[in-house]
Amino acid sequence: MGAEEFYQSLRGHWSIENNLHWSLDVIFREDAARAGKNHAPENLNILRKTAPALLRAAPDPRPSGKKKMTGPKRRFATSINPDYMSSVIFKK
Repeated sequence: MGAEEFYQSLRGHWSIENNLHWSLDVIFREDAARAGKNHAPENLNILRKTAPALLRAAPDPRPSGKKKMTGPKRRFATSINPDYMSSVIFKK
């Protein structure tokens, strides 16, 4: 592996890492989390990483002719529509 290939590989890894942590910090305020007893930090970390993956995999709740919903709009739709929330969680 040459120096340039190593550099590109390293930058690619850190861009993924930084984007994931940025979204966890901004969406879930992970840095301000106060859970520290027993297994709470690990459990919450799993939930924080699973929620965006479930939303990305969920079907769009709007009719097929509309533009695709963005992440924030999907989170909002999930928060106000219990039927959509259950379809996201249980993949109905």
